[in-house]
Amino acid sequence: MKFSLLAASFAAMTGALMNGGVAQAADDITSFPVELVNGGQKQDATWTLLTAAQVTKPWKICVLFPHLKDSYWAAADYGVASEIRRTGTAMALYQAGGYGNLSTQLNQMDNCIAQKYDGIILGAISADGVEPLVKKARAAGIPVIDFVNGVNGPDVSAHALVSFYELAYTTGKYLVQQANGKTVNVGFFPGPEGAGWSDDAVRGFNDAIKGSTVKVVDMRRGDTGLNTQLDLINNALQAQPDINWLVGVDIAAQAAAVAVRNADLTGKVNVTGFDIIPPVYQDIQAGVTAAAPTDYTSLQGRLAVDMVLRLLQGEKLPADRAGPKPVMVTPQDLSTLNWNEMFAPKGYKVVFSVDATKQ
Repeated sequence: MKFSLLAASFAAMTGALMNGGVAQAADDITSFPVELVNGGQKQDATWTLLTAAQVTKPWKICVLFPHLKDSYWAAADYGVASEIRRTGTAMALYQAGGYGNLSTQLNQMDNCIAQKYDGIILGAISADGVEPLVKKARAAGIPVIDFVNGVNGPDVSAHALVSFYELAYTTGKYLVQQANGKTVNVGFFPGPEGAGWSDDAVRGFNDAIKGSTVKVVDMRRGDTGLNTQLDLINNALQAQPDINWLVGVDIAAQAAAVAVRNADLTGKVNVTGFDIIPPVYQDIQAGVTAAAPTDYTSLQGRLAVDMVLRLLQGEKLPADRAGPKPVMVTPQDLSTLNWNEMFAPKGYKVVFSVDATKQ
């Protein structure tokens, strides 16, 4: 199916474009494979982005992220900001500072509603906690796109995301295959409790390993800050010396590689993530981390912008939910993947605002 600057440097986190990832200019990305979900029914499709000529007004979009502490959300910003610029529209980005700051995000969203933004792209801190403000936005005629993290409740206009249930399920099945009948003791670090994406990942991973020789012997949850995850992992390794795999959200996978090296456990404890950021990609390339699926974060940003623009222009979307088709990244896959579809480019500076009149 087809249908038609305040900045902070993330150079250290995005890292150099290594041999294997193929770069592509932002404006060259105009369509990509997606999975459409309507009422639980899934369909493979191709999503073709609007051209600038098809955008009827310089719509102003409010973008709300839980934080900008890592390269995952830098990639999300890259996708959103690139598509905003390409279509000649405008945006303002607000970040709440972390998953413990729901009240901050709610205040930011309330301000966006009061300022009468045309649309909202919401990377929610809490799948349930944002619902009152989503309902308020809907009552004000402002479409809200649930972006990446998941929102419960009926009031969002559409979902632009890859299911973390499916990402973690894919990772769990990968571990079952790697185990090949042998005992695998997992330290599991899925992120903060109460965040919809994290809770989904827990369910997906547990469902994938049910009845297998893969067992979670220690699960620890917390904010996705690198130091927080490193502390959780170090404590788990001390408490459970029989752990032989560390599995977690991207930042946890990055921290796990450091923890394994520091504890001199290389070759004894393996690492995988259930999503990917540049440091994890580079660890896979270096042979430090086994694998991780990509959810094509920057493409999700483009998709979210396209969804909200189509709704603002009165179009009916082909599905309530859509997201890029995820792919498991192993050392053998690196040369086939497009860097800019997954991550922000080397040296990317996060964009907090785009003015349609100055493009």
